[in-house]
Amino acid sequence: MRLAISNVHVGMTLLTSVSSLEAGTKLTNEHLRLLRFLKVGAIDVAPVECRHLTRDEEIDLCAKVLQYERHYNQWEERIAPNPYEALEFVHQLFKREYPLSAIVTFFTNQSLRKNHVIHHAIYRALVAKTLSKYRGDEHRIQFDYGVASYFADASYAKIRKWSHMRYFTKMERELLYQHPLVSFAMLPQDQTLRTRVGKLIAEHHERLDGSGFPNRLEERALHPASPLFIVADRFCQLTAPRTFRAALTAEEAYFYMWQNEAYDGEALTFLATLLGFYEVGRTVLLSSGVRGTIQRYTPSVEQPVVIAEPTQETYDLSQLDEVRIVAFQ
Repeated sequence: MRLAISNVHVGMTLLTSVSSLEAGTKLTNEHLRLLRFLKVGAIDVAPVECRHLTRDEEIDLCAKVLQYERHYNQWEERIAPNPYEALEFVHQLFKREYPLSAIVTFFTNQSLRKNHVIHHAIYRALVAKTLSKYRGDEHRIQFDYGVASYFADASYAKIRKWSHMRYFTKMERELLYQHPLVSFAMLPQDQTLRTRVGKLIAEHHERLDGSGFPNRLEERALHPASPLFIVADRFCQLTAPRTFRAALTAEEAYFYMWQNEAYDGEALTFLATLLGFYEVGRTVLLSSGVRGTIQRYTPSVEQPVVIAEPTQETYDLSQLDEVRIVAFQ
């Protein structure tokens, strides 16, 4: 389909070559900035790719889960984490490219486990890396998200018997709240890992409004890379089952975070667009009770133009402060 550049968003695939971009390129934020700079009016694109993992991809990812579990089991035996082992693991994990929809489907369909940390580390790494890629980050930033996810919950290996519990004593809860700092302290003190990795680990449970833990940091005090990692971590938490609660759907998790000032809006926009939530033709429910269909985009992906059913009345959500999308149909 041919769309005006203002209606194109990250994750779409370029169907015909434009300037230095070849056909088949999956558009990132950096690509869109280039096209706007060149004053390109319209381009031919395909929607965001939404699919399941192939059988080979699933087998490969299951092998990575088992490999990480072996590393984690070593930490339970009080063997210190090996940074070189982590770097190689993330390098191999990121060799394949998976669409975000396939990643989410694979991990949300996993059976319930008492020790959820194993799957969570890989799930979070892949989600953060995908969001970072389509934001236009350089490769080493994407890689650092993977390394941070590998180590972020390493301290749970010291308190595994608590990781699946719902109720804790005051002391146990305080230790759990400190786990990002404990995981950070488990890292090697040399220069093997970039400083940014330690910041991501220590801050992955903080929130932009200061409601997180362990230090209740607000957005201005966080490392610039942390807000995206926080979104990836929370999304993966909410969409995976736990022993004490059911999992949210991807849409429910997105809306929960989008309506909360504690999470980064840009990262949430990438999450929604890469999962195809706001594709043209999608049926949505507005906060006013009106049901309609997305007709086209506005500069804000979350505020498209919606055609009401059956009245055919037009709602430009970018011009309506009190009306927003509250559910996808």
